[in-house]
Parts: sequence; structure tokens; C-alpha cells
Amino acid sequence: MQGARFRGGEDGFTLVEVLVAFAIVALAAIFVLRISGEIAVRGQRVMTVDTLIDEAEGIVQLRVAAGTLRPGIEQGRFSNGTVWTLEAADIGPLLGWQNLPPLWRVRLHEGGPDGRLLYGTLLAEGLGG
Repeated sequence: MQGARFRGGEDGFTLVEVLVAFAIVALAAIFVLRISGEIAVRGQRVMTVDTLIDEAEGIVQLRVAAGTLRPGIEQGRFSNGTVWTLEAADIGPLLGWQNLPPLWRVRLHEGGPDGRLLYGTLLAEGLGG
């Protein structure tokens, strides 16, 4: 019965090796959960900004379609309650354009006029139509 003889080597893992393996797996799980949480928060921020930008464009387009875009500053609130500021200026005269329909420089900021620019464009009024 030589096969039944006791071998002096290791047949499995020691308690220390198992604990170290669990510690490594736990650290990796914590890291993955932390990263996925940060990604979710950033994704939510991106969705919020996308919504504000879509609303900003809609605000400008509604005023253009209704013919109510005028030079000056106007304020209002987005659907989430955030304040916006719309600045409109006819820049045609600055370019030397005389007796032409307005060329509007339109900027919509989050908050006041010094807030983060969400939407900016140039709009030619009354051309081609």
C-alpha cells in the first residue's frame, strides 16, 4: 500500500492564503463599486446639462418663431427651477450692415449674464422668406 502513504507536502491552501485572497477580492469589489457610483453620478450630471441645453434651444426658437426676439436681456426659469438669462443683440450694425434685417447674436446663460453659457447662436431674421 504505497499509494496510501502520507505525503509531507501541502494538499490545499493555508488559512492565511485564503484570507489574503478574500481581502484582494474585497478590495477589488470596493474599487469597482466606487467607480460605478462615480460613473452613475457623472451620467446624471450629463443628462441634466443635456436637458438644460435642449430647453435653452427651445426658449430661443420659440421667441424667433413668435417674432418676440428683441435686443436686451430677459430672464426666466428652466423646468427644474434653475434661472436662465437670455441676451440678444443685433450685431449687423457692428459689421457695417445698414438697412438689412437684424443679425441676432443670441446667448442663453445658466443663472445671470456671467453664468455658464448653455446656448449661443447667430440668427438672421427675415432672409429668404
